[in-house]
Amino acid sequence: MNRDQWLRKRGGADCGVCAGADPAMKRVVAQLPSGIVALQNDGDFRGYCILFAQRHVVELHELTAEERRDWVEDAAAISAAVQDVCAPDKLNVVMLGNQTPHLHCHIIPRYLADGWWGRPIWDRPPERRAVLGDDEGQRLATHLGQLLRERSIG
Repeated sequence: MNRDQWLRKRGGADCGVCAGADPAMKRVVAQLPSGIVALQNDGDFRGYCILFAQRHVVELHELTAEERRDWVEDAAAISAAVQDVCAPDKLNVVMLGNQTPHLHCHIIPRYLADGWWGRPIWDRPPERRAVLGDDEGQRLATHLGQLLRERSIG
C-alpha cells in the first residue's frame, strides 16, 4: 500500500467498519456507548471480542474526552463479561489498526492450554485456526450481550 492509498483508507474511504461490512463484525453482541461489540469466530480463544468505535476515528487521541471515558469503560465491561462467561487465564486488550484504520480494541481471552500461550495469536497459520460452532457462537454471543446490557442498566 502506498501513502496515498493509506491516507484515503485512514480518512474513511470505503471503511468496512463504517459500512457495517467488515467480516469481523459478523456476530454483533451489543451496542455500547462507545461502539459495537462483535464476537469473533475463534474456537481457540473462546470469547474473543472486538469493540469498534462508534464513529470513524483512527487513533485513541482523536476521541473526545467523554468518548475516551466511554471507550475505556466499555472495554473494561467487555473484559469483565468475557472473564465471567469464559473464565480465561488472562485477557489481552490490544488496539492496533494498521490493517483496519478504524479505531477498534481486541479483547482476547488467553488460556494456558490454547496452544499459543506466550505468542501472538496472529502467528497461527490459517489451517491451525479453530472456529466456534454456530450454536456455540450464538449461545456465547447471547450470554455476553445479556451481561453487557444488564451491566449498562445497573
